[in-house]
Amino acid sequence: MKKPPPACPTCGYPVDPEECDRCNGKIVPVDGLTTIQPGRRFFAFELMEGFFSLFQASLLLMTKKEFMGRLGVALLVNFALVVLFGMGVFWGFHALVSHYLDDSGTAATLTAVALALVATWFLAPTVISVGLTPFLEPIADATERMLAGEKMKPVQLGVWRNLVAGLNAASQILLVQVCILVPVFLIAFFLPVISWPFVVVAVVISAYVNAISWFEIPVLRRGYGMRYRRQIVRRNWPRTLGFGLAFYVGMLVPFFNILFIGPASAVAVSTLYFRFDKSI
Repeated sequence: MKKPPPACPTCGYPVDPEECDRCNGKIVPVDGLTTIQPGRRFFAFELMEGFFSLFQASLLLMTKKEFMGRLGVALLVNFALVVLFGMGVFWGFHALVSHYLDDSGTAATLTAVALALVATWFLAPTVISVGLTPFLEPIADATERMLAGEKMKPVQLGVWRNLVAGLNAASQILLVQVCILVPVFLIAFFLPVISWPFVVVAVVISAYVNAISWFEIPVLRRGYGMRYRRQIVRRNWPRTLGFGLAFYVGMLVPFFNILFIGPASAVAVSTLYFRFDKSI
């Protein structure tokens, strides 16, 4: 397996660690009191750090001047994507319920709706991230410069390479999700008594997999591809899983889901990446 080029252990940009002139080896958190030290901690702390990062990010969006003038387009696209996604889900549920009420009765209807809800949870983060990521670059810029200074500029890959890399990664992630969904759904539909433990495990795995799609934002900015993304999130799996679970919770929070979940995710993954242990 090809190793990634040397990178700064603090900001993660591909450069000799002793010569990084982007961050000067220092990341200052938003409270301005102590520097962020990247690396591993006890996994429970990292899990909580990843989970709360999404909601802390939403507060930063509303209170930090660095984001003024950068949110308009992202909020509009977030609203449009979530509303369209919600309308599609409503239409699908309506058709599903009508079919099963006509043919199979209430028990089958409840099972079908429960499975459809799980499927929506599985697929929503990846679908939303694919549509939103191109509009979140100004927010990622503002986050990195707020934490590490004005020299934090992304590696220029070009629009076409960014698009191809994003679609390639999304297709891989969706394929993994389908491979998880199909056996879980078969168990849930034909063996409902023992299905819920499998559903819970599948949701946890899917939260981790979905989080990988959002870490496209800091990874592509540094010129890396999908292989590196898998390596870095595996190395920092508690923070990744915590963020993925938080996204699932955020999808259920009114107003936050239709306005802030995409922009807040961009801030959260950009901040978490600074905390990642990058020794892979």
